[in-house]
Amino acid sequence: MEFHEKLDFLMNITRTSNSLLGQRVNLDSSHISRIRRGQRGPLKNEAVIALMAEYFARHCMEDYQRKAVADALQINYSSDVSELNLHIKEWLMDKKQEANKSIEDFLNSFKMTGIKPEAAQTPDTNYIHAYPAPNEITILYGNDGKRQAAEFFLNDVIAKNQPQTLLLYSDESTDWMTEVPEFTGKWAGLMISALSKGNRIKIIHTVSRDLDEMLSAIMQWMPLYMSGAIEPYYYPKKRDGVFKKTLFISPGISAVVSSSTGAMIGQAANMLIRNEAAIDAFTAEFNQYLSQCKPLMRIFSSKEDEKYFETLNEFEKEKSDSILKTESLSLLTMPDGLESVFLHRLDASDMNVKNYLKQRKRAFEEILKTNRFFEIIPKYDLARINQNEVKVSFSDMLKGGVFRYTKEEYVEHLDHIAYLLRVHKNYHIKMIDGSIDSTYTAYAKDDIGAIVAKTSVPPVILAINEVNLASAFWDYLISTIGERDYHHPNDKEELKKLNEYINWIKSS
Repeated sequence: MEFHEKLDFLMNITRTSNSLLGQRVNLDSSHISRIRRGQRGPLKNEAVIALMAEYFARHCMEDYQRKAVADALQINYSSDVSELNLHIKEWLMDKKQEANKSIEDFLNSFKMTGIKPEAAQTPDTNYIHAYPAPNEITILYGNDGKRQAAEFFLNDVIAKNQPQTLLLYSDESTDWMTEVPEFTGKWAGLMISALSKGNRIKIIHTVSRDLDEMLSAIMQWMPLYMSGAIEPYYYPKKRDGVFKKTLFISPGISAVVSSSTGAMIGQAANMLIRNEAAIDAFTAEFNQYLSQCKPLMRIFSSKEDEKYFETLNEFEKEKSDSILKTESLSLLTMPDGLESVFLHRLDASDMNVKNYLKQRKRAFEEILKTNRFFEIIPKYDLARINQNEVKVSFSDMLKGGVFRYTKEEYVEHLDHIAYLLRVHKNYHIKMIDGSIDSTYTAYAKDDIGAIVAKTSVPPVILAINEVNLASAFWDYLISTIGERDYHHPNDKEELKKLNEYINWIKSS
């Protein structure tokens, strides 16, 4: 429901007129009328929304009103006014929906990511600054100055042809990087050129940015992350964000340093430094800050399958509630007989895949003894199933190629899921109808972390440690299940849907 639909619902259920609500929250009745009709955008003023929530909670006096509101909000029925007030406020504020939209946009971009950004392959050769004399310190001003300094810095690195680890940090606005499209392509091209010379990068991301900006920053770096040459970190404590700084350092070669207050980056001085002693001092400053940071995430390609399996095994041993949405069905729930067929078809004799799967299943069985495990199961159309186009999740990461189900194998796996649902009280599923995107997987553990995989070619996996980012993926998966179905799963109903799906396939 959009904001105007929510407001209209609450006003109808409480029999509230535009003028009455306007008096209670100090808004013109005509303005409320336009909001209800969708002619005005949603209210953003938290104080006004709080007044509305308090009013509606106090005017849901009858059982039918509270039940209707509880159904709409997907919460348990409650006669407690203060509790209902809080739920209505959160529903109208809809911060979770905004976060879920950010995650969804990220996943849609993530699944399309290739090895190199398109702009980086054909940079605009007309967008070239005059290269400055090799002074020990060159000062350049504003966003254009930062673009020049960054370009010169990377040219220094490339020209030196001396592979090392570049050190990058900035909590200043990224407008300088994105506001001139020609530079965005040139910057990406220079970065790829620097990495192709054997350089690596340690980058400290700023997680105090809002979720949308944080995910956007990660996506900007994603093509470079996929090279496997970048280590991302974050500072785990809060900062006030008033004083901001940029440090781009190539130890012993060059550095870009700038600082700004508030939003004054457009007037900031950017220093391009080639003095070795000064570079050493800023390198020590960066390393001191890095020592207080934590890894933001680990990035794995299909070439790093063993490291990924180790990380996944450690993740799955953590005792916590879990939600998994794969592109099809999880390897965790694959029956043993089908697993043997799968291993034989992959011919993965050069790695201990069988032992890897055994460890995963053992951890899965242990988790079910103490914690809840939700699997989100997509429903495919018959044409895709009959043409053997349903892919086994994560098979891209196993040497030997992609594994796809035959129709009979797919049904066998579904039958085993039905068995698990009947015998394990902590195992739950959610059948998903509609169009299914089968090119990414999301796996989250409450208060632990998240693993997000792009399963289209080339596959890449992100193991996310940062708590706010991991929580955003957790909330997104809960929203996919539905708040009520997550907190109060109806296993009988889901089992019925699963069996109907199986019978539908068998009868085709």
